[in-house]
Amino acid sequence: MARALEARVLRDARPLGIVVKLRWGGAVAILVAIGTWTTPAPVAAQLPEAEDAFEHGDFRLARTLYDSVLKSDSLNPRALYRLAVLDSWDGHLKQSLSGFVRLRRVEQSLDIAVAHARVLSWDGQTRWAEALYDSVLAVDSTRSDALAGRARTVAWGGDLDRAERLWRSALERYPDDPEILVGLAQTLYWEGEPGLAESYIARARSLAPSDQTARDLFSLVRAERRPAIGFSSDDANDIEHNRFVSVAGYASASLTSLLRGTVRASWRRNDLGGLVGKSTGAEAWVVQSLRRASIRAGLGFRSLASDSGTRRFATVQAGLGFRPTTFTTIAVGYSRYPFDETALLVRRAFVWDELDVSADLSPNPTLDLSFTANSAWLSDGNRRLIGSATAMVGVARGVRVGAYARLMGYREANPGRGYFAPDRFAVGEGRVAYSWRRQHWSLRLGGGLGAQKVGTGAATQAEWHGDATFSRSWRAVDELALVALYTNSATARSGAEVTPTYRYWSVGLRMRRGF
Repeated sequence: MARALEARVLRDARPLGIVVKLRWGGAVAILVAIGTWTTPAPVAAQLPEAEDAFEHGDFRLARTLYDSVLKSDSLNPRALYRLAVLDSWDGHLKQSLSGFVRLRRVEQSLDIAVAHARVLSWDGQTRWAEALYDSVLAVDSTRSDALAGRARTVAWGGDLDRAERLWRSALERYPDDPEILVGLAQTLYWEGEPGLAESYIARARSLAPSDQTARDLFSLVRAERRPAIGFSSDDANDIEHNRFVSVAGYASASLTSLLRGTVRASWRRNDLGGLVGKSTGAEAWVVQSLRRASIRAGLGFRSLASDSGTRRFATVQAGLGFRPTTFTTIAVGYSRYPFDETALLVRRAFVWDELDVSADLSPNPTLDLSFTANSAWLSDGNRRLIGSATAMVGVARGVRVGAYARLMGYREANPGRGYFAPDRFAVGEGRVAYSWRRQHWSLRLGGGLGAQKVGTGAATQAEWHGDATFSRSWRAVDELALVALYTNSATARSGAEVTPTYRYWSVGLRMRRGF
């Protein structure tokens, strides 16, 4: 009994000094030579304190208390569950999933299985998430959270038609469930039906006025449909004093529930030494939304003025967009417009015919991929081909890293025509981007470092760039943003050769306002 008492005292007590044991025969005395005794709060006391901190939103304190609970009781189900949830909210999805696996070995419940499936879907493991939701529904087919989770997972997996059927089936059983109403609205919005989506969101908001997801989605859908105006202004220069200043404004409004029209006017002034070239234009286009697709068509004009006179050109644009899956978009576009990037080009009045194909994919929440291919024909007979690829991966909260590659080439190199025309231009760089957002304020910083080669026989040069965007937003689409760029990339210049001292910089202001 003495040994048991000694072990218990030494285990539970926390001396603030030195513990001294004295033995007299079979008796044991435990003394504190320095300090006083302190006894930790038992698990029974720590767990309610952790739960209280969690409920009041003090997640840092809650995490500390839950960790303390696990030190005394490593298999405490409530602490394991809460820590797995906190990890998922902080974006540590792999750590959260490990926690759920450990938790489900300790305790089996449908609530835990639903939470585990939710994090699996956030991590992009939609097939496993759907299977886990199905196992929950096999036990209890009436769980609305599992019905909603399965439908949402199917939508995130890209099968919007099946997801819509699942949402509608769930809604028949639970017609007043805000989560199901919002989920159906989100799927309809992805399918290109904002008008129908708005009606379901309105119902969800009437049932749950404080639901943040419903409010955000309602604002987004309404913002996409209501009239809006926008403004942009840019000023750019390089080390060779090729400078331009531009101003543009637009107005956009929905003509029908699926047809939206936009009118845009622009003015640009290019300077190079004593040579000045001006470009003024206006254009209008409409976008027809279809199920998983959209069609764009527009016409306009642009006037070029320089010391050689004034010339006017018609501009044309057309495009077709596809959404084969929820997080994949493919766009094909054609445009015809005058080449007005420098004062020399304004004087020469070249015209582009351009065909562009692009694809953006996000197979999981941490990975973004984009690809572009561009072919253009200039009115002087020159031709250009461009291909690029970008991959960005989230590695920490707000931080993404990746790589960018671009290859461009002209059919012929003729620097005397006043535009950047190498027979081949290649660039590859590593990129990093950081995004910060707090309430209505946001900041994005980006940078890249790599190598570029201008011309097949040219030497390889170092290439770098840095960019920043600082913005203030109101409601869903109202925003005022300041953007800046500083680079030595040859893609930003007009000339035939790139020297190691080449620099290019630009600043811009963007404004968007919805009504």
